[in-house]
Amino acid sequence: MSAESISYFDKCPASYEPYRTTLDEKQLAIAREELNEYDHTREPALAQMREFIAKHPQITFCRTDPVFLLSFLRVRKFNVQASCEMLERWFICRTTCKEFFMVTDPLKLEPLRKQKIVVPLGPDAQGRLLVTVRVGMYDPMKVQPEEINLLAALLLDTYQYVELYQVQGLVLIMDLEGVTLAHLGSWTLPKLKTSMGAINDSIKYRPREIHVINVPKYAVKLVDFCVKALKTKLRDRLQFHKSIDDLKAAIDESVLPDIYGGKQSLEEANERFRQKVLEQRERILKHAEMTIDLSIPNPNSKNPANAALQSSVVDESVIGSFRKLNVD
Repeated sequence: MSAESISYFDKCPASYEPYRTTLDEKQLAIAREELNEYDHTREPALAQMREFIAKHPQITFCRTDPVFLLSFLRVRKFNVQASCEMLERWFICRTTCKEFFMVTDPLKLEPLRKQKIVVPLGPDAQGRLLVTVRVGMYDPMKVQPEEINLLAALLLDTYQYVELYQVQGLVLIMDLEGVTLAHLGSWTLPKLKTSMGAINDSIKYRPREIHVINVPKYAVKLVDFCVKALKTKLRDRLQFHKSIDDLKAAIDESVLPDIYGGKQSLEEANERFRQKVLEQRERILKHAEMTIDLSIPNPNSKNPANAALQSSVVDESVIGSFRKLNVD
């Protein structure tokens, strides 16, 4: 590992990168109103997350720059304890389910990207990132659900450090056209549970709306299972559309892709995705170096076997400060 990599991921550096916002006044106001993010709470919250990382015995390498840590804090509305727990779960998902969540090299996913299965369409009129997910566009005899998960992880890893999208969130169009029984059969119960668990607890994104279209009759039970597995706040953001016209009425036409009667070329949007991935490739490669060593006992674990370690290994002041900064 290079010296540059160690510096980039040093979990306890000599100094920390200062926060310099890329948000305008309107977006900062939204962050205050919706995410509990204020100038006087931001730095203390970042400091507490950095202290958590520095003292976590299992975390080996981790980014500590503001935009990375804010991706957790903003999803959890500046509840510091919940943000730290989410960071830990994010690490565990990437470590125990690498085939689902760890993008080791974006270029390996290039054949899938070309199929326009997952395409970011850019910001809508409200500054939210619109994304199409067309799960029926791949050959289930050649492509596994894990690879589709990785493609989604690549999209998030490419765009989730854009502050605008951290604050404004995402709008998803889930299109089930072309889904066959072979597609449904490839999503075994363990694979569904792995994916749904990450969607609920580990993935750093703010879904503002989820629009579902073209649900075939034979997929209704699977869709119903997935909906019931979602947390209530996610279920409340689901909208099922019976027609493309219904979808068009709900989505900003300027960013809606042409395949749904919008004004944007899906092909051009996918090409921009390719270019963005290439721009971000070195950073994404570095992200694969962020590690957590699960062979080391975790004193923060709720496992009774680890409870005795808590007072001797973890500074109680860190945990206490989490409670003080719980402003959600």
